Amino acid sequence: MPLTNEGYLRTALDALFYKDSIMARLKSAGAEKVKAHFPIKEGEVETAYLERVCVWISCKFVGYSISHVNGRYRAGELKSMQGAHEAVSKVSGRYLVDETTAIVRFIFPCGKPTENKFLSTGDYFEKLPGDGEAETEDEAARIRWFFYILFVQSIVEIVNGEDEIWLLESGFKNKLHIWKAQSA
Repeated sequence: MPLTNEGYLRTALDALFYKDSIMARLKSAGAEKVKAHFPIKEGEVETAYLERVCVWISCKFVGYSISHVNGRYRAGELKSMQGAHEAVSKVSGRYLVDETTAIVRFIFPCGKPTENKFLSTGDYFEKLPGDGEAETEDEAARIRWFFYILFVQSIVEIVNGEDEIWLLESGFKNKLHIWKAQSA
C-alpha cells in the first residue's frame, strides 16, 4: 500500500502485539467461529480457553517487517502516447504515477521443528518433515484463518481509502488476494 497509509498500517499491526487487542479481535469474530477453528477442551472455562488461544497466537506471531518498493502505475485506462499526452494536457492530470509502496512480510512457523539436527542430505528437500501431514495442514489452515481475523480485517478497516489492497500469500497455499474499494 502507498506510504501515505504506513502510519495507519503500523498502528494497526502494532496493536496486535498486545493481549487486549487480540482478545477484542477474537471476541468480535464471534465465539462460534473461533471455536470452529480452535476447539475448546472439555471442561475448559471461557477465560482459560481465550488465554490458551492467545498463547497459541503469541507463539505464531512475533513480528513483521516492512520494506519499501518504488513503482510506477498507470492512473487510468490504457491510452496511446498521443491520447495520454492530450488527456494530461487538458485535465492537468497524470497518466503515469510514481509511488513508493510499503510491503509487509509475516512469517508464521508451522508444523513441528526438527531440533538439534542439521540435515544436509542430498534428498533433504524431497523429504521435508511435516509435508502432507494432516496435523500440519490443520495448523496451516488455523494460521490462515487467524491471520485473516487478526491482521487482514484490521488492515482493511484502517486503510479502507485505498483503491486496492493486495495480499500475496505463499506457503502451503499460494494465492493473490485483492480487495477493491467499492464505487460510490
